[in-house]
Amino acid sequence: MKALIVGEPTPTMQPGLDTGVLIAKEMLDREFSVDYVDMGAIDWRKEGAQYFAELPIQKLVKVIPSQKEPFILLESRKEDVSSYDVIWQRLDPPVNERYIGHMKQFSVLPKKILQINNPNWTWPLSEHLLPQSYPEFAVTTWECDSEEKFIALVKSAKTEVVAKPLHFFSGVGIEFFNSKTLDSELHEYWRRWKPSVAVQPFLKEVTNQGDLRILIMNLKVVGSVLRRPKMGSRLANLHQGASAHAFTPTAKQLRACEVISRDLYSKGLYLLGLDFIGDFLTEVNITCPSAVPQINRVMNIEAEKIMVDEMVKLISICSMG
Repeated sequence: MKALIVGEPTPTMQPGLDTGVLIAKEMLDREFSVDYVDMGAIDWRKEGAQYFAELPIQKLVKVIPSQKEPFILLESRKEDVSSYDVIWQRLDPPVNERYIGHMKQFSVLPKKILQINNPNWTWPLSEHLLPQSYPEFAVTTWECDSEEKFIALVKSAKTEVVAKPLHFFSGVGIEFFNSKTLDSELHEYWRRWKPSVAVQPFLKEVTNQGDLRILIMNLKVVGSVLRRPKMGSRLANLHQGASAHAFTPTAKQLRACEVISRDLYSKGLYLLGLDFIGDFLTEVNITCPSAVPQINRVMNIEAEKIMVDEMVKLISICSMG
């Protein structure tokens, strides 16, 4: 099988945290032909045929997960992108003009190529707002698309709220406000993160229990990890210093996983990271779901093996049209 990983410059990878590294190693261990393309080296604005003709594709010959730059790559070459069986879309948010431009380019490729995840859907859907499509499981989330709406919502809130920039990730830009927050602070937050932010009630369970990530691949629960904020913080993101712990998902959480993964499967969104605080769904990660190294550590499993097994099943389905 022939695989292409679409990602960021390799120096930005974080040893011990990068899910894509473990997936790549597992594919190489199974003797798949694996290539890598650094999306920082190509302009998304190029015309379609030229864009694909100039993709700097490199053969991946070895993966050393503990190294700062874990991929050993050959010199870049030109390759027919339609020749791949699977393309792993591991381009990090923010979902900005650059991200959307790259995804639109890949969205024109033949449907017989499995793309994880489908680039037609990773950018129109907001990871912060998607839970509202499943209100029986989700925490209430408001989208604020104007400064007036944002300030009015915070000022009228009966409890503390958490604000999140709509298209960022890993806890970037998350802040906490209440009805007594000064207008000047709210104005500054809006100025920094406009044109749209998500606002949710603050759930105290994040500090006394944590934030649970459940990873799903091809409708299958791969594993889970509970992320607890470091001392003095309320951010349960691993990139913000949170610690990883084992946790058995509740029946309601697993039911949410079943319902949501089946719904999104029809859109070609096969790899999902569902986040829960208590039994409330807070995010559905679809752009570049992660946490495999942490899941492996706390569950004593090799989640990447499960993911590649499911990938092989999906390739077989896609190849049949």
